[in-house]
Amino acid sequence: APGGIAKAWIMGPCLPPVEVTRVQGSVVRVGPYDGTSGGKHRPLTETSKAYIEKFGIPYGSW
Repeated sequence: APGGIAKAWIMGPCLPPVEVTRVQGSVVRVGPYDGTSGGKHRPLTETSKAYIEKFGIPYGSW
């Protein structure tokens, strides 16, 4: 998410959690698809649309 923070951790059964990176998102000014779509997102495929209708948007998996 633009402006959001993402962290990556390494963990294991005999290893305490170790943070390996922390990055902050930014807004890409050219827009989606490197500016080739006029600032608009392209329509969903029928497969993607059917998945979202059945399961919703998987926010927790980001």
